[in-house]
Amino acid sequence: MTTKKGTKVLTEILNIQGIKVIQMSQQPGIGIILQVESIHRESHCHHCRTKSNRLHQNHRYVVKYLSWGEKPVFLEINRRQFKCKKCGKPFSEKLDFVNNRRTYTKRLADTIIKSVLSSDIH
Repeated sequence: MTTKKGTKVLTEILNIQGIKVIQMSQQPGIGIILQVESIHRESHCHHCRTKSNRLHQNHRYVVKYLSWGEKPVFLEINRRQFKCKKCGKPFSEKLDFVNNRRTYTKRLADTIIKSVLSSDIH
């Protein structure tokens, strides 16, 4: 369990726009797990572009992030699903740091690509 001051520091270290760390835990043999959530209370409907704050349900899933030293880091994300006030369709909030249906962050993918491109293949 982490303190409020500790989660603020972790949020700053993580440096992902619109995301805050709410809890950190270390799991032996797994690594560091940071529970994160969006700081925004609403999201735009993908169907009609209307802003909605009507929460439909929560989805939690885990994505791999950059390692901190020798420790693997995972983000446990609360990806909220909203229901549009205008068209009535449910939609998941868009998270800019991870692509849909991916188990890793864009930052991790970019780091791996840069590493592969700068290394000697032989």
